[in-house]
Amino acid sequence: MNIYNRIFDDQTQIRIKFESMAIDILFELIEQKKYDLMWSFMLEYENSRNPFIERKLHINFISSLCKETIKPDHKIKIISKDIVKYSNTKDKDALHLASAVHGNCEYFITCDDKFIKTIETNRDRLNEIIKNIKLYNPIDFLRKEMNIDVIE
Repeated sequence: MNIYNRIFDDQTQIRIKFESMAIDILFELIEQKKYDLMWSFMLEYENSRNPFIERKLHINFISSLCKETIKPDHKIKIISKDIVKYSNTKDKDALHLASAVHGNCEYFITCDDKFIKTIETNRDRLNEIIKNIKLYNPIDFLRKEMNIDVIE
């Protein structure tokens, strides 16, 4: 959900401004059908609890770009429990990642560097569970997957 809320964060911070720009580029690429955006029941749940109506409406609009919605499934719960077991990730973060894995997503993009580091540190233990999904910060996604130099 941090990807969708990033534009509402303090843009005077350089990192946040760059991430917001990268996310904006990603959404443009999605609109151009170069990538598919997936939505999940977890994102829906978190956005429903968003106390800021402007943000909630904006995120609802972006969700309309999504190719499909990943619905709750018992397999997601199992994947999530294994992610927590082998990485000590927070339950909610594990559910987000498990949803992406279950939805056969190629990428999982988040602004949560700590989460990415936790998963990557435990990648060997998680390989069978999360398969080949690539976790990226939005800036790193543009730099590594698209060979765009956002920051030098």
